[in-house]
Amino acid sequence: MNQIVFTFLLVCCLNFLTAQDKIYVHTATAANISGHITYIDHPDLNNHPNAAIVFCHVWNPNGMTAHYNNNVDGLWYSSGHHKWAIYNEDFTPMVDGAHFFVYIASDPNDVITHIATPSTISGSSNQVTTIDDPDFNNQNPGPYAVFSHYYNPHSVYNTNLDGFYYKNSTNRRQIYNEDNTTAIPTNAAYKILKNGSGVITRFTHVSNAANITGDFTVIDNPNLNNNPDATFVFSHYFGISGHNTFVPHKISAFYAGSLHKWALYTEDQTPFPVDAAFDIIVANQDLAAVNDIANVENIKLYPNPVTTKAIITAEQPINQISINNILEQQVKKSVYKNSQKQIEVQTSDLPKGIYTVKVTTTTGAKQVIKMIKK
Repeated sequence: MNQIVFTFLLVCCLNFLTAQDKIYVHTATAANISGHITYIDHPDLNNHPNAAIVFCHVWNPNGMTAHYNNNVDGLWYSSGHHKWAIYNEDFTPMVDGAHFFVYIASDPNDVITHIATPSTISGSSNQVTTIDDPDFNNQNPGPYAVFSHYYNPHSVYNTNLDGFYYKNSTNRRQIYNEDNTTAIPTNAAYKILKNGSGVITRFTHVSNAANITGDFTVIDNPNLNNNPDATFVFSHYFGISGHNTFVPHKISAFYAGSLHKWALYTEDQTPFPVDAAFDIIVANQDLAAVNDIANVENIKLYPNPVTTKAIITAEQPINQISINNILEQQVKKSVYKNSQKQIEVQTSDLPKGIYTVKVTTTTGAKQVIKMIKK
């Protein structure tokens, strides 16, 4: 009877978790870079050309080594590789070590594709394209939203830095070029996330004199503060609540360890614009499929499933191991100071179920591995 109850609860938990949106940390490495492209390897995305995704730049996810990446980039599904990819719009070589938050929506209806056709493009310089969607129409400010460039529908490159804007005279949400002068390419496409499902939180961050330091603006939110492993996506929303500032810079996220808070910064390292508003959507980090997170350390766990113990190995000495249960509650944590590349972890005291094991090496590399306890 207890086994039946456990199995039922486990299935319920798994169904609950799989119904939630998630954010996958993708790192561009020599193994997945081809010129200006980095290929994403994820079971929810591979062989899924209609996957509902958007992405953003991030400097130091999970404490990994940081890299500047001042490139305008977009999403592309490669039918030859059967994988999604992130590519630089101007063909600049992909930055080795660049990190991205890849948002994977559980409900495909939460992400729409907008195409800038001649009938949607307007403005004195054709710098605006109008979105026609019932969730945006006549809704000011409307749903929290994040967008990414999308190559596939018409194979159009788009090197513009873009933002959202709501036009009151037509009651429509728009995407516009941040320099306000360059035309949006005809048939340029965008993936647009609307609100999301089962997310942790959604909110608007506004840069101001109190939270700006040089090239970054500090975000103050209880779901992000003191949480270096948080994951989120964002887009600039010009005009919301009167915050009328253009942001003609590539924006990225980073965790400011000394402040214990997340921040947004300009990749070109110019001063961060004052009075700029950003929609931010926070979702759980995907811990079940992290094939390319810090894999340079070749961290492994075996056997898997486990019974009484797990062996964890790495190419560099292991500094810390923590284990969370399916509800994201920490059940074990150990810190090691003896420069061991192989650690034996006792698991006999853990109830049967699914766990995530986070391994950190002395170099700062981290990897999260799904572990099943029988």
